[in-house]
Order: sequence, then structure tokens, then C-alpha cells
Amino acid sequence: MTMDTRPQEPTVRSAERLGWGAAVGNVIQMELRQRLRTRSWYVMLAVWFVVIGLVTWGSVASYNTLAGDDLLFGPGRFVFEAVVGFVLFFGLLVAPAMSASTVSGDRAGGTLAIVQVTLATPGQLLTGKWLASWIAALGFLVAALPYIVLAVVLGGLDVPGLVVFVLMVAVELGVVCALGTAVSAIASRTLFAVVATYLLVALFSLGTLIGFALTAPLTMTTVPANRAVYPDEEPLVEEGFTDWSPLRCTGPMVPQETLDTRSTYWMLAANPFVVVADAVPHPEKPPYDPDDPETWAPDGIMTSISTGVRYLQQPPETNVECAHGQLTYQDREDDDSKGTPVWPLGLGIQIAVAAALFAWGRQRLVAPAARLPRGTRVA
Repeated sequence: MTMDTRPQEPTVRSAERLGWGAAVGNVIQMELRQRLRTRSWYVMLAVWFVVIGLVTWGSVASYNTLAGDDLLFGPGRFVFEAVVGFVLFFGLLVAPAMSASTVSGDRAGGTLAIVQVTLATPGQLLTGKWLASWIAALGFLVAALPYIVLAVVLGGLDVPGLVVFVLMVAVELGVVCALGTAVSAIASRTLFAVVATYLLVALFSLGTLIGFALTAPLTMTTVPANRAVYPDEEPLVEEGFTDWSPLRCTGPMVPQETLDTRSTYWMLAANPFVVVADAVPHPEKPPYDPDDPETWAPDGIMTSISTGVRYLQQPPETNVECAHGQLTYQDREDDDSKGTPVWPLGLGIQIAVAAALFAWGRQRLVAPAARLPRGTRVA
């Protein structure tokens, strides 16, 4: 009996033959299997489905209260924006918890070293854990799809805007998960990683608002203007003016103080809600007829955010009636939709921060490590 001395095919393929995508896929599969084994994941989705249902019901009731039941415009967009806004808000709370423990949790459990000695590179390991946490976060968005379909059935919703809204919410969840995964690789303790990720999310969502509010008084300027005459001061109401718009400007020019936010509005660009709201094209609505209340429909939450950021880009004369002796009220509604979109800048800032932390986190996963913090568990 002769023995086969030919070289045997290796049972474990090399990293080059395995491929970058295959290695990342293995990490994703491993992470998702661990998440799906826990019953709490399904309980959270069930609770979330019920909460979204309550938000949808409240949005429909609020719309009917504000605008009436016999409007020409359906409540679809109003309900949809409320649901999407709440999904984004809840996602900003859940995504850090799901991603900030992906690496630090393995490090604390002593299982990270076992994965590090496999053929997966630090970049593949970190990318796989990020994508797995992103997929888990998208589960909440998928759970809200029935209510999004309901908003389409209710009417008043354009399909391109719907697609952009959903895609941008998915992108924002991915950015937050990238931040959490990177911080998890950098931090030695899970608690510190979770807290640091929440602080980053708070910096983008609340810090941008606080920074803009604190710098707004620094933009105070003066605009020459005279006095506006309103319909309650004169019985004559000229054609083309509503009951609350001024009729004419009169009197001497005097300086009036107002804010010039053209130099500070960019601080709001990195806010996740601004990024999502500003990326969607503004819907076209028929002109409002003051003699027909049924032609009025309230804007949704996200549309109002986008309109507000665009309005902050207007010159200070827009905020002062009769600036330079000219009526500005007539052009104010048109000015709301003007301005440069800020979502590319905001999304770019978020991605730049996430990429920098990702590169730092990858370096922290390189094995063997030159130095480990005191108390770090290896295996």
C-alpha cells in the first residue's frame, strides 16, 4: 500500500483567495447570527411597530385638526414626514447602542483576539461589524414600511420624495453605526464607547443647534426701513394683498436691527434632521387662496426644517418689512424655497468624521498590538 505524497489542498484558503468581500461577508454573517439568537431583538421590533402605529394615528389626527377633513390635499405627506422623522429620531438613539459594543464587547468578553488571529484583516473585521450593525438598524426602518405605504394610500405624497426620504434616513443610520463601530474599536471599555458615541450623536443633532443659537446674536446688523401700513389702519384693501399683509410703506427711513444668518447657517448643515429634510425636493402645492380655506395644507415636519434652513440664507432685508422702503412680504414665501442645498456639506462633514475615526479604529485592531491598556482582556 503506497501513501499519497502529493501536497494536499489547504483546508483554509488564504486571504487573497478568500477575497475582501467574502471575508467581510463572513464577519457580517457571524454578527447577525449572534443578534438574531436573542429574543429581545424581536421584542424591540414588536414594540417599535406599535409605537410607529401610535405616531401614525397621532399624525393623522393632528392633520385633520389643523387643516380640516375636506381638504384638496391628503394627509399622506404630513403623516409620512412625521413617521420618517420619528424613525430617524429613534434610530439616533438605538444605533449607538447596537454598534458601540460590537468590538469593545468582544474585547471585554475575551473573544476579540480569537477573531484577530483569523485571516480577516483589521479593515475587513471593522467593516463587517459596521455593516452588520447597519443592517440591524435598518430593521427598524423596515418595520415602519407598512405605515409608509399607508401614507402613500392617504395621498398627497410624491413617489420621488418618498424614495429620497427613505434612502437618506438609511444613510444617516449607516453614518451613526459607523461612528459607533469606530469608537467601539478605539475604546477599551464598552461603557465608554457607548457614552462617547451618544456624545457624538448629540454633537451633531443638538450641538449644531446650540452653536447656531449662541452665534446668532453676533450676526446682528441694521437695515434702513420705514413704517408699514396694515389693513386694520386703513379701510382700503388693495387687490393682491391678504388680510395680514401690509398695504404700503410710509414715513422716514430709520435703522432697524435684524439678524444676518448668512454667515452662520452652515452650522446646521451637519444636523441629521437637516441632512434628511434638505435632500428632498420641496413639493409643489397649488397657490393658497385666502377666500377658500380648503386650499391650505400644513407643511410636514421635515419640509418645515428644510424651508427654515433655506430661509436662513436670505439677506437681512427679508426679515424687515419695508426695508429700503420696499414691501418684502410678497416675495417672502418664494424666498423660503430659495437658497443653496446644505445637505451635501452636512453629509460630507459626517462622513469625514466617521472616516477619521474608522481609520483610527482600524489601527487599534492591528495584531499583535505594540501596547495594550492596563486591564485589557486578551483571551
